[in-house]
Amino acid sequence: MKSKSSYVMAGIVALAVVGWMFSDDLLQKYSGNAAKEIATADTKKIDPKPSGEPKQNFTVSAVRVSNQQVTRVVRASGVSKPKFEMTVSAKAAGQIINMNAVAGHEVQAGDVILRLDKGTLVEQIDAAKANLEVTKRRREITERLAKKNFSAPLEQAERAADYALANANLRQLEEQLADTVIVAPVSGYLEILHVEKGERVRRDTAIATILGLDKLSVVVAVPQNEVAQIKIGTKVTVEIAGNGSRTAAVSRIAAKSNPATRTFDVEIDLPNKDRKILAGMSVEATINAGTLPAFAMSPAHLSVGENGDLTAKTVVDGKAVMVPVEVVRSGAEMVFVSGLPDNALLLTVGQGFVEDGAKVLYKLVSTS
Repeated sequence: MKSKSSYVMAGIVALAVVGWMFSDDLLQKYSGNAAKEIATADTKKIDPKPSGEPKQNFTVSAVRVSNQQVTRVVRASGVSKPKFEMTVSAKAAGQIINMNAVAGHEVQAGDVILRLDKGTLVEQIDAAKANLEVTKRRREITERLAKKNFSAPLEQAERAADYALANANLRQLEEQLADTVIVAPVSGYLEILHVEKGERVRRDTAIATILGLDKLSVVVAVPQNEVAQIKIGTKVTVEIAGNGSRTAAVSRIAAKSNPATRTFDVEIDLPNKDRKILAGMSVEATINAGTLPAFAMSPAHLSVGENGDLTAKTVVDGKAVMVPVEVVRSGAEMVFVSGLPDNALLLTVGQGFVEDGAKVLYKLVSTS
């Protein structure tokens, strides 16, 4: 039994050795084949002869630029304001005894708004006139005596001073009497009466507010890159919300920008004789800023750079070239841009797939 088991163990060992040798051969063969396959795959992935630039497999449309003279316009919004807003104040204290004007109506310069109680001013003026007459006679007598050497120079000076003082006192009282009648200093629309009949007012009390509505003022904010195109007297078309449009003119351009918005206030004088436009209405101003050559194109064919500048793509020597442009005027479907030279080839449909400096296949199409 012992001998038989020894033979069995020897057979098992021999089989194990043969199996180990056979498996090593298989592993070497498999490893060699795998490495060969991997190397072949990598070789297929690497192009030994790179082509340089990717081939364009589409054609971009292009048009020939032909500029025309286009009116440059600057659009800005604002609010209508009275040409002036004046507050009339009392120059004297007193009780209101009569209201002559009515709020909501027109007043002319010099029209009486109200009257104050005169108090004792009339009597004081009568006394001042009498005193002035007395001092006048005394002065005249002294002057006649001086001619005959019966009056000293000092006495003459005193009489002259008395007369001047009496005259000044009379003028002051007359001014006080005039101040009891408050009149409109300008013609305009009497917007508000701040007092009522019977009320006692002090000096400098606000009496009325008068608005200048024959000509309104519209102030619009214009960006700093457009304000240089506007001049005093430049014609403006003003669209009033719910009230049609009117022709106006630029009357003032601010010399200093708004520090918060970096815009400049441009003031426009808007005729309003018919008074159909009220103060505080929203308006849209279209300012005529002269003409310049521009080309009409679709806004879809424009590009916006990282800095916000607009550009268009042209073709130069078979390559796409970005050209900075500026919108002169815009419409519903087209925009007029300046900056493109005449006869330039402008890329249109498909330009968005072409990078700056890349070779481009294009087809020239007619713009008519």
